[in-house]
Amino acid sequence: MYSILLIDDEKSIRDYLPKAIPFEQYGFTVKDTAINGKEALKKLPEAKPDLIILDIRMPEMDGLQFLKALRQSQFANTLVIMLSGYNDFTYAKESMKYGVKAYLLKPVDEDELLPLLEKMREELDKSRNERIIGDIRGKLKLLNKLYSGGTVDRSQFKGFSFMTCVLLPCQESFENTNPHVLMQECLASQLGEIENCLFRAKGSMYTYLLSPHMLASFNNSKKALADSLLKAFKKYNLNCSLLFNSYVFEHEDKSFREDFANQQYEMMTELFFNPREYMDYHPELLKMETELPNKCKYLEDIRNHFQLLSREDIHKDMEALFNEIARVRLGIQYIQEISYRIFYIISDEISKLTDARQGEPFLTRPEWLEYQYFTLFPKWKEWQLALIIRGLEFIERSCRMTKMGISKGVIEYIHLHYKEQIRLKDVAEKFFVNAAYLGRAFQKATGVNFNQYLNDLRIAEAKKLLLQTDKLIYEIANEVGYTESKYFIMKFTQSVGKSPTEYRNQP
Repeated sequence: MYSILLIDDEKSIRDYLPKAIPFEQYGFTVKDTAINGKEALKKLPEAKPDLIILDIRMPEMDGLQFLKALRQSQFANTLVIMLSGYNDFTYAKESMKYGVKAYLLKPVDEDELLPLLEKMREELDKSRNERIIGDIRGKLKLLNKLYSGGTVDRSQFKGFSFMTCVLLPCQESFENTNPHVLMQECLASQLGEIENCLFRAKGSMYTYLLSPHMLASFNNSKKALADSLLKAFKKYNLNCSLLFNSYVFEHEDKSFREDFANQQYEMMTELFFNPREYMDYHPELLKMETELPNKCKYLEDIRNHFQLLSREDIHKDMEALFNEIARVRLGIQYIQEISYRIFYIISDEISKLTDARQGEPFLTRPEWLEYQYFTLFPKWKEWQLALIIRGLEFIERSCRMTKMGISKGVIEYIHLHYKEQIRLKDVAEKFFVNAAYLGRAFQKATGVNFNQYLNDLRIAEAKKLLLQTDKLIYEIANEVGYTESKYFIMKFTQSVGKSPTEYRNQP
């Protein structure tokens, strides 16, 4: 309600007008009255009127004298409607020089006054809105300074609150419309030009600065504001959660930037595990852990079983990890770190299992906190498992694709270097692959494992030397890659069924 100060020396006017005119229907209330300009000047500081209805002719200080004093006071911009008698027309015209908006002849006609009240209210609304916009924009500028580390007293934001709108997965598909644009348009229409004050936007999260004026229009109830906005979102088939925080303006722990981020993370963590439409920040209600016990063991188990391509074990490892994360309620920023670690496990293993010269763009780092929709815990678990399975399938596919690729190259390498002390690990390093993977791929390609193939090749070459040369047994052993003749004789006998000497001397 806008306030009116009614100034008239006629008691009948002071008593009659407030009762006869439906001021409140037009957004006004008569807060006080005065019998002349002198009394009115004394009442200005307490009344703080938005509109003055002023008689021209009064004792001690008339209307014109009052106007001159008013325009030199702190209330110089107050709107004024002048009342005058038939014989005061010239005097009334003089008063217009002092910014009087209109004048009415006595007795006051309701049909003339009401349109003026409506016009005055529109002008006051416009002026108030411009003032509020200026105040909020000024506060936003100050807030950015505070956020950037500038010296600003948080008490200047008394009555203000943050509101973060989080876009959650929707059942409705938005083929031709961006849900983010739709959500912002919806907020703009509900908050209006004055309060549509975006502070930060990241991924699915949009944080607005709300003024005391906005909250006052909902009886200072954040829940009432949230209910109104959520109702509007549903009309657009949007699924959103609204998170409020005035605590950060009222309590100082670390820097404002850190306090804002930490409290935001706490609310997002709560939403991640326990989704809801409305939340108002309070530290005692929101708890999150910053460390996961045995994190390294969980991740090492996942890596080991990933290397072995053991899906069943990986599922067990991941389920154990998920249960522990939920049990301790790990903070969402630390869950993001877990996502990175899982990603790098897969990425590292793939880089080992594939030719570095044929690098395939397979994975991108999961910046899921910046996705279009905010990810809840069940969906996050699905994504982590899907990422692991995708990695396994890629490796299995690579095994099939390289069975006649890498394995063929390894066979050629063995035939060139079988006389040397070569091991599977050494050959794997030559081909930029993991030894376990190479062993599996080689056996699929040849039907035997690496050591067996190498031994069979050495024995075959030894047979040739035994029959085609007169070299001594230990010389042949050294030439085909055995450093000890006794070991060579044992392996030869196991393979051929005869000792090297018996084989040479056979008919």
